[in-house]
Amino acid sequence: MSALINLGDNKHKKLGLIAAPGWFDPTLAEFNKIIATKVESTQTILAPKGFDYSFDAMSELEPHFNDAASLLVQAGSELIAQVGPVFSFFSGKTPEGARELQTRISKACGVPVILHGVAILDALEHFACHKVALACPYYDEEWKDKFLTFISPLGLSIESCQSFVDQGLFIDQHAVYDRHYQFTDNEIKQSIRLTREAAPEAELVFVAGAGVRFLNIIQELEDELGIPILSADVALHWAMAKALNVEIKDKALGKLLST
Repeated sequence: MSALINLGDNKHKKLGLIAAPGWFDPTLAEFNKIIATKVESTQTILAPKGFDYSFDAMSELEPHFNDAASLLVQAGSELIAQVGPVFSFFSGKTPEGARELQTRISKACGVPVILHGVAILDALEHFACHKVALACPYYDEEWKDKFLTFISPLGLSIESCQSFVDQGLFIDQHAVYDRHYQFTDNEIKQSIRLTREAAPEAELVFVAGAGVRFLNIIQELEDELGIPILSADVALHWAMAKALNVEIKDKALGKLLST
């Protein structure tokens, strides 16, 4: 069950971020742009060096989460957020397992921790939608299957599940990988439109992966499609804002950030 973190009325808590391996993370810069009161923050990168993003490697990350969190606490962080939902999904193995992993890491480091995957699970509960159009823009078939297996205990009705390649937006998966997660707003918008088109009964578009960013386009797409969009980046911003009790100053960043 959802148990959103809230640190109370103090708006000056220090935020620590665990960034994904080999990833130049935009989360802190984005977050400070959209909140009314800037938050003092720092980050570290999740180990190990040379991380290969295999499912086996992602299932063994708990010691590295603990090490990264401890470093951030040592630097003064009073709340820790982690970027990359698949790391907590596949390390936790199930939705309940991801929540339990979050609790263990928090106990180990001594401060509240927001795992990215758990932020998404909380946002799904917040929307309380059953029929979902699943967008997996840069996922290959194996990643899609693994992701579907992870969310299956949630009992969602997956009305469609499409990637860039499925939609004909990229010729093959190699062309997707060659982008190194650098996709244009127009490419992302077209993918979401096609995902929605394939699922006219869907109540929500659920976007897998933090490698596509939505702050600049989410309001436009929600207005166009007529249903909410739950993207990984926006879900983490929402969870951090709730935990820190800070206001989102821009009211046109989609339904989730307006709540």
